[in-house]
Amino acid sequence: MGIRLATFDYKSPYFYMVTLKAEKGALPFVRIRREPLQGDLAHSHGRGGTGPAQFIEANAVTQAFVDVITGFHKVWRCVEPIETFSVMPDHIHLLIKLRKVADVVSLPKIVWQLRRHLERAYRSAVGAGREAAVGAAASGTLNCGDPATSGAASRAGGFHVFEREWHDWIVKKNGQLAAFTCYIRENPRRAWLRASHRENFRRVGEIEFLGRKWFGYGNAALLDLPVIEPFHCSRKWAVDGPEWREAFARAERIGPGCAGIGTFMSPCEKACGNAIAKAGGKLIVLSPEGFGERWHPGPKHEPFCADGRMLFLTLYPEMARQPTRKELYDRCHEMGDVVLEGLARP
Repeated sequence: MGIRLATFDYKSPYFYMVTLKAEKGALPFVRIRREPLQGDLAHSHGRGGTGPAQFIEANAVTQAFVDVITGFHKVWRCVEPIETFSVMPDHIHLLIKLRKVADVVSLPKIVWQLRRHLERAYRSAVGAGREAAVGAAASGTLNCGDPATSGAASRAGGFHVFEREWHDWIVKKNGQLAAFTCYIRENPRRAWLRASHRENFRRVGEIEFLGRKWFGYGNAALLDLPVIEPFHCSRKWAVDGPEWREAFARAERIGPGCAGIGTFMSPCEKACGNAIAKAGGKLIVLSPEGFGERWHPGPKHEPFCADGRMLFLTLYPEMARQPTRKELYDRCHEMGDVVLEGLARP
């Protein structure tokens, strides 16, 4: 696992946020509902926190995964009970805490064993037979399709359910545990939001804007608005200083039918972005990174994307590696200069 931190002891008794991604061809682990479920059932949660039931529809695979995850600490005593996790259509998020015991094994070994148990449960659920699938569908909660006709199911014994590589984040800083817990539990709601507003959660290639070709993600129609106001604020500006107040005043006037454009990274730019959002305006965010296959907006931006009020723009296609800090800094300045010069022309 080359993506692990080489200098870190993965036997340390921390919380780790672990993400397992499904291989292409695997059946959905859950399904996202078209309409949120209302009533008492809407507020129920599966054991272990699989997410709000109003946004996701469990199937036989879901329940099999829940059983494995919630019982994993009984098999591996060096792991605390896994209480925060989210089973999504093509991935699983978990918060795993290692116990401080004499025979603790490293996180990579734990994850490898967990994947083995999950893959075994997946194959058992998918191969349970047509009667189980039909009965589950009739119950209104379990519906994994017909294993006899599913291409993924027919290959269940011959392919890996999860990608070889997996991602971890070591939860060490104050406040991170609460933030990761919220992120995992909100995953089903955000997935439903993206699924129900697909037109505003998509990549847009080669957009003509200000004489350049851009790559976009979101609502490209924002570039046709009659007012697009650039924001390029220095990190050196004092809070509530004259430059700060002038930029903030402009942001407060960006209402419906108008958009602010910028990187929205400096403290003043962030304040301006919040003011624009509060005033009902739109946001065009200049991103120094490309939009990969799995890229999607952060949680705080998703409601604005769903409303068609946000567009991310970049001059750069996705890189095979993570850009350096200097590259990100230079890209932000280049895009900011292009926007300032282009929008200044009559």
